[in-house]
Amino acid sequence: METKKVILIAALIFGGFTGVKAQKTDAIMTKTQIINASADEVWGRLRKLDKIEELTPDFIGDSWVTGTIGVGATRSCSAPGQTRKSTDNPAFTETILAYDDEKRFYSYAVSGVPAKNMVNSFKVVDLGYKKCMVVWSSRGWTFMENPQMNKEQFVGFLDMVSNQLMARLYELHNSKS
Repeated sequence: METKKVILIAALIFGGFTGVKAQKTDAIMTKTQIINASADEVWGRLRKLDKIEELTPDFIGDSWVTGTIGVGATRSCSAPGQTRKSTDNPAFTETILAYDDEKRFYSYAVSGVPAKNMVNSFKVVDLGYKKCMVVWSSRGWTFMENPQMNKEQFVGFLDMVSNQLMARLYELHNSKS
């Protein structure tokens, strides 16, 4: 009888019956930030897609959305110091690939950067008690050689932008607490 208990416990622990699933990912970079605000409140800011420059003021001058918010919409972003009115040629564009209000998630393909097949995403996870976690990730891309920067510089740039974005989300929502 004792042997059967040991086998059953081992099967439960090692057999995957614990309900925990590993997440398969090809993420090149992932950032998370715990925020003292409800997931709905934080998602309310991110879901609109526009005004991303409020979260990354050192890296984006202006942003605007073309199309209906959701899959297929395009967010265009100008360089710092430029506005939509001052340029017909945005620094880069992001096409929304997936968008789910219920799951508080969207992903977008980025063009105009030295990376091929770049897909980034946002997810807002409800932690309860008016806390949430924002997860931003960048995945699946290959650096494209160019004279302006090398791969390490581009990864450093992504790191700075994502750090500023998460820090601003934190400041905007935690200053209310």
